[in-house]
Amino acid sequence: MLRLRNVDVLYGKVPALIRVSLHVRPGEIVALVGGNGAGKTTTLLAASGLVRPKDGEITFEGRDVSRLSPDRIVAAGLSHVPEGRLVWKPLPVEDNLRLGAFLRSGDAAGVARDLDEVYGLFPILAERRRQPAGTLSGGEQQMLAIGRALMARPRMLLLDEPSMGLAPAVTREIFSLIVRLRRERGLTVLLVEQNARMALRIADRGYVLETGRVILQGPADELLENRDVQRAYLGRDADAGDSPSH
Repeated sequence: MLRLRNVDVLYGKVPALIRVSLHVRPGEIVALVGGNGAGKTTTLLAASGLVRPKDGEITFEGRDVSRLSPDRIVAAGLSHVPEGRLVWKPLPVEDNLRLGAFLRSGDAAGVARDLDEVYGLFPILAERRRQPAGTLSGGEQQMLAIGRALMARPRMLLLDEPSMGLAPAVTREIFSLIVRLRRERGLTVLLVEQNARMALRIADRGYVLETGRVILQGPADELLENRDVQRAYLGRDADAGDSPSH
């Protein structure tokens, strides 16, 4: 569904991605893990058109999107939930959600139906629909950011650090939602996540990035058992029995 082939990205003269190749099949959850500065966020930014590759090719459903604008990539069916949520804090919750449907100006009835569906997924957002988004908790803002992305009717989601700054119980709720979206809606997900253990628990496959390069890839359960991955990225498992699974 999504494929990167030998993608290079530079920030000025500094390489951020070096010949990165990866793929995500329809219906998969694929985790992208690695340390700070490894290139995980840049990979998502390149896939969604927010940064331009210097070299290489990015295809979505067989179509080269390497030079498409971000709005055309969203229209093609690929939505990005950015690191830090980036909700419009002064605007009410419902206006934030409607911004996710900005490409669907001629589909008022469909937008209304999808809004109801998002409120069904996140009842707390329905309760707070008139509140400014900035008054929501971190977990509620993450739900809002995911809901906003769903309003574009994507077939694939790019999720960047959805657990950042959230309590463990809220993190588990968000990860359970990711699994549910795949199960009930057939959504494909490429997931960047600081909690590498939890990400690999819900994923089918994973890639490990280090200094802009893919250094390991394989089935998620094999990466979980890999001693180098455990030592570098997993650490101690404080929540072993509480993580969602696919």
